[in-house]
Amino acid sequence: MPVDLRPNIDQVPFMAQAQRIAEASDWGDDGFEEAFTRFALSLNSEAELAPEGLKRIRSHVMKTLVARLRLIDDRKKYPAIEHEAIERPIIVTGQARSGTSYLNALLACDPRNLAPLHWQVWMPSPPPGLADVDHAPQIAAAERCIEQEGWQDPDVRRTHDYTATNASEDTFIQEMSFRGVTLPFFLNVPSFGRWLETADRAPAYRIQRKVMQAIQFGQKRSQWVVKGPPHLGMLDYLFGEFPDACVVVNHRDPVKAFASSKSMLMAHRAQFGNPPPELPREMALAMLHGTAGMLRKMIERRKNPAAERHFTDISYKDLERNPLDQVAKIYQKFDIEFTQEACDAMKAHIAGNRKGQHGQHLYDIREMGLTIEEVREMFRFYTDHFGIELEC
Repeated sequence: MPVDLRPNIDQVPFMAQAQRIAEASDWGDDGFEEAFTRFALSLNSEAELAPEGLKRIRSHVMKTLVARLRLIDDRKKYPAIEHEAIERPIIVTGQARSGTSYLNALLACDPRNLAPLHWQVWMPSPPPGLADVDHAPQIAAAERCIEQEGWQDPDVRRTHDYTATNASEDTFIQEMSFRGVTLPFFLNVPSFGRWLETADRAPAYRIQRKVMQAIQFGQKRSQWVVKGPPHLGMLDYLFGEFPDACVVVNHRDPVKAFASSKSMLMAHRAQFGNPPPELPREMALAMLHGTAGMLRKMIERRKNPAAERHFTDISYKDLERNPLDQVAKIYQKFDIEFTQEACDAMKAHIAGNRKGQHGQHLYDIREMGLTIEEVREMFRFYTDHFGIELEC
């Protein structure tokens, strides 16, 4: 997607350019402009991007703005989209780096399931389910963005395989609201991150429903599978928008999960041309305390039997050893038939997607000045509660 290069995002002309590309001008309400303004101000004053990184983030943000405009415009062209019912979606969450992407990709193999693909999220118009439309240009456009924006950089690909036809995650959908968590992860935008900590996140979940409705429109399938580790800390918002959600929580030894998250942070910061992020011990501890707080709230919520019926739990190590058994466990919990067709498709996926095929992903929590023992103690309440197998 062509973008005029300037030293930063000049908000008014940038939005005007998005409108010209989208051939649409309705941004919708829901607090979008406030959120985008705060992001742009933070990016311009704090990010310190290298030229290639600036080019990449401008392309990514432009793509996101155009997608939002076209999504809203399509709801006018095809009024039936807003009547699409999103029922009992399977939502995979858990700590980052706990196997959520692998499980999501596995569940997406079931031909009955709908999972948002990268091209459908980034190029959602015309609606992906329309059978009489050639969607090849949308897929090709997504592939160009993946190439131009560095989503296949070696260090990024070692942590996550971004291809146009692979299952995406909800965080990219929620970027259309500029109230999701990915931009503060990819970029050094601390003031935007602080604003997000207390901002209303409901618009992120409302835009997610709209994207799911657009993808489902014209399809014969309606069983959804989506994923996003940040849902773990947003359960009130999640159930506010999807009250009948079927939530799958992946569990992993926090020592390994957190160290792996740091490696992923480094890869994405390099992708977008940031200086290498400093993660001193004090900051790492603050992040760990935040994760522990989310886990405590999740455990407390699930003490209510009415809430607990919406959840099931998957062990990272069990997923590694016996992935199909974990799918069977999920389907049994939520009363979904595990068909032979689904099983065969998942077996083929397992055979063709071995762990580490894009390179080994190495990480060590001690690089952040932490000790294994103190992290173990901080999360003992969690590992004991769920009987999590320790990895070191």
